Amino acid sequence: MHINQLSPYIRLAIDSVLDPSWTVPERVIWDYELLYLMEGQLEVRIESCNYIGIAGDFFFFQPGQRHSIRVHGDVSRIRQPHVHFDLYEQADSPEVGISFKTPDRMTAKERGWFRPVELDKEPYRIPPHFRPADPLPLEQALFELIREFETKPPYYELRVKSVLLDLLAQLMREQYYGSKIKSEGQLELLSQIRTYIDHNVHRSLKLDELADRFHISKFYLIHLYKQMFQLTPIQYHQQLRMERAKLMLQSPYHSVQDIADQLGYSTIHAFSRAFKGYAKCSPTAFRIQSE
Repeated sequence: MHINQLSPYIRLAIDSVLDPSWTVPERVIWDYELLYLMEGQLEVRIESCNYIGIAGDFFFFQPGQRHSIRVHGDVSRIRQPHVHFDLYEQADSPEVGISFKTPDRMTAKERGWFRPVELDKEPYRIPPHFRPADPLPLEQALFELIREFETKPPYYELRVKSVLLDLLAQLMREQYYGSKIKSEGQLELLSQIRTYIDHNVHRSLKLDELADRFHISKFYLIHLYKQMFQLTPIQYHQQLRMERAKLMLQSPYHSVQDIADQLGYSTIHAFSRAFKGYAKCSPTAFRIQSE
């Protein structure tokens, strides 16, 4: 997959609310579909595998996969926001529709519509059925995509592409982190710690504070965090502060003293030492190089 060349085409993005009689007989789609089960339960068969989905689960269908869907259990309704898309916009993208057929019922032209399968192998593989540790960011991105697609404000074409790319990045990152640490408790804990660090770029942060706040030993915290993110918590915090400093130094509206204050350094000299250790040049030299 040429990840730097991605330019998705969104074919359909909709929030569907369905009654218990709804079903999708066996079919094969030409494009990709991401389905979020927000309410209810589904039984989904993909090729030879059966999956039982409950609220909070995602299903991902790739081009050419045989699959069927039906309601599972005693539920009053199914809510399933979903999106159909091509990874790359092609000349025939507007012509291709949503398939509800098997290949034996397709015309020769329709059989030529199948998109390449590119999200079935590492490092970009998205599994057919998964439950994210935290579905809320994915849910929010999906609903933003649906809102843009349905209301079509000015320049929505650019927005839906960018939101879908953000959604795919979140999905792939979820799988990457999940493969690093299988325990949901550890994954959730590390996500909370990372969020806390993200929200405290403006000040000094010590390992003791993190260990006390999240009730974990310093040594175990370093081990888990480095296993997941390839950096210790303090290295990650320092990286955030220095990258923020680089951005601010590229603006003429922030003095070096102002940047040091906003990032929580006690003196301009402490900030300059930290920056030089990270960027291998002084803040002033970096600003001149960036002009």
